Amino acid sequence: MTLKRKSTFYVFYILIPIVLLSFLNVLTFALPVSSGERASYAVTVFLSLAVFLTIVASEIPKNANTIISVYITAMIALSTATVMTSLLESRLAFRDKYAHSIGSGYMTLYRLARICQCKDDGDSRKGDGDSRLAIELGWEDVVAALDYFFFFVLTFLATAVLFFYCDQRVKCVMQFKSNNHGKRH
Repeated sequence: MTLKRKSTFYVFYILIPIVLLSFLNVLTFALPVSSGERASYAVTVFLSLAVFLTIVASEIPKNANTIISVYITAMIALSTATVMTSLLESRLAFRDKYAHSIGSGYMTLYRLARICQCKDDGDSRKGDGDSRLAIELGWEDVVAALDYFFFFVLTFLATAVLFFYCDQRVKCVMQFKSNNHGKRH
């Protein structure tokens, strides 16, 4: 007699919703800062992941050290970083560029985002481009550059964590199969 566990329950009711929630987390940076809903959206996704972790914790054995729990914890950490970044960007977006001058680091970040987006700054390469850029550049532009980078960085991190999870899962399944195959013979 052999026992076989059906994994479709865990895939459809735990794994797929977790992956979808993690991609919703990344979409925080697609919302405009001026809408005022970005922080509440990020907190909502964070709370959804936290609630989902409690649901998953009640479904898995207490002594099991599952990869799903590690994945959800990593996504909650990423969601916490998203909430903090969203709040920081909201604060930056409403700064007055005349009262709070834009530093050279922010200008460099803005230029790098423009280069990555294949957008040209026009006359900024001629002569006194830095001073012209400093005058024309507003905090909204800096936040847009930050959004661009955080969107792709978080997409990369979420994908990397997901692939790491899948890789670990495949290794566990292969090890389990090789251990059981050796016991049968």
